[in-house]
Amino acid sequence: MTMLAGTEPDLTVTIEPLTAQAFAPYGEVVAHAGSERRRFFPHVFEHLADAGEPSFWVSRVDQIDTLPLMVTMLERHPFTAQTFLPLSGGRYLAIVAESDAQGGPDPATLRAFLAGPSQGVTYRRDVWHHGMTILDGPAQFAVLMHKTGRGDDDVFLDLAHPILVRPMVALSEGAER
Repeated sequence: MTMLAGTEPDLTVTIEPLTAQAFAPYGEVVAHAGSERRRFFPHVFEHLADAGEPSFWVSRVDQIDTLPLMVTMLERHPFTAQTFLPLSGGRYLAIVAESDAQGGPDPATLRAFLAGPSQGVTYRRDVWHHGMTILDGPAQFAVLMHKTGRGDDDVFLDLAHPILVRPMVALSEGAER
């Protein structure tokens, strides 16, 4: 994700705080937000029968992004949910959109969420999302999803029109990079 000189966005999205309620149409916020001993996350293992091979790895992200930023590509996983659990690092963005009737990203559902270092996210199967966008420094994430073994687990889409993601006022005051 980079700022593109001379590129005008068709859509602007303002970053909002990541909450379980706001993120629910796109997946789950993986954090313990209650008094019970355990909190279960039923969608973490969501997958179609074609994606029967569990896959777990650690991703390292060194690129620190700046705000505002331009989104030019989204991805989705048609057979499985995908979960990111922060192991190190600070704040990051979860930029998401639901699929429209033709399977592309629905601009009306596009949102950008600011996640803290103690919040993981599970993107539901077929939810469009941007690659990991780190704001505070290098980070590592444990990642869980299922695979088909056919090489068709990831769908990437170069957007015909970029999307501008801008900070919320509280984020931009003294915290913008």
